[in-house]
Amino acid sequence: MRFASWSASALTGATVLFGSVVGWHGPAMAGSDNSSDTYAGDYQAGSLPPGTFIALQYLGAAHSDGFFNTAGQELPNSHANTFEEFTRFVYFGQLGGHPVVLEAEIPFATLTDVNLPGTNSQVASGFVDPVVHFTYFFTADAKIQRWFGFTNYFYLPLGRSYDSLAAINVSTASQFTDVPQFGYTEGLGKLSPSLNGFFFDLIANASFHTNGVNPVTVVNPASSPFPGVLTYDTLTQSTSYDVKAFLRYEPKPLTFFAVGVEKSWGGEQVATNGRFAVTGLPIVIPQPDLPLTEDNYLRGHIEFQFPLAQDFAVGGDVFHDFDRVGGFKENIGAELRLATFFYPQPPK
Repeated sequence: MRFASWSASALTGATVLFGSVVGWHGPAMAGSDNSSDTYAGDYQAGSLPPGTFIALQYLGAAHSDGFFNTAGQELPNSHANTFEEFTRFVYFGQLGGHPVVLEAEIPFATLTDVNLPGTNSQVASGFVDPVVHFTYFFTADAKIQRWFGFTNYFYLPLGRSYDSLAAINVSTASQFTDVPQFGYTEGLGKLSPSLNGFFFDLIANASFHTNGVNPVTVVNPASSPFPGVLTYDTLTQSTSYDVKAFLRYEPKPLTFFAVGVEKSWGGEQVATNGRFAVTGLPIVIPQPDLPLTEDNYLRGHIEFQFPLAQDFAVGGDVFHDFDRVGGFKENIGAELRLATFFYPQPPK
């Protein structure tokens, strides 16, 4: 079950398509739908009563002082700010005596103050791929403080049209992504009375991507001796993996403070079926496959939540990338989450 998309990073985690062929830069940055950025304690919501409905609003921003290519090299004077917001709806039901959660998200994102050397630094911002997902809980037992569930996210390629001429796109190159995820929460109070109120959260997933369309188009590459158009027809992307672990303290319901670490890897993007067409001449030069980027980072999280009313809570996530390969390294980022709860009416 996903209570954030920083996909963020957000969207939330956009991945850059950046590379060179014959000394030319291929300026295209496509969104990579991967991971889920699930908050600490989200799977504990499996104990909410059937019929509960939650409306959530997310607002997030991150600053990066460097873009790192797939060789781990930082591009000089590269930087960007990322902004995202999305609305999310959650419904809790039951199937075969087990909790089931149905969800949908409508995200938007943009980047500002962008500089990617060798590119036009233009941004194709706006509507990001919407997401629908469900969670089935094998265990949701508040008495023994154990929750274990399976979530499946479906990222639909319905975001804004991909612009292969722009340096940065918030949407994917018309890719569908399937993200199966397991979430596990265990109360630690059973180990020792001094650990009452402490919980361990573990979230692990894999993102399976379909091929993308026309990821790169460059008109008159600067390093080419002749004017012309460089194009790649297809984008392939390997499976992305993500694991997060949190230690969380919950003094009372809807209130928590957590620290955690996240590791993401895989998701290598490669542009294929490339060619360079010389302007005004019947010359088309085939191009080798072009490795672009990947979903590879190590990130630290500080998360919190507190209620302002019985049916309204404010949460947040502050994060920092310790390491990054194949994308913008987020020096600092923060996300605010507002949640309104609509509980079922008790029977009269």
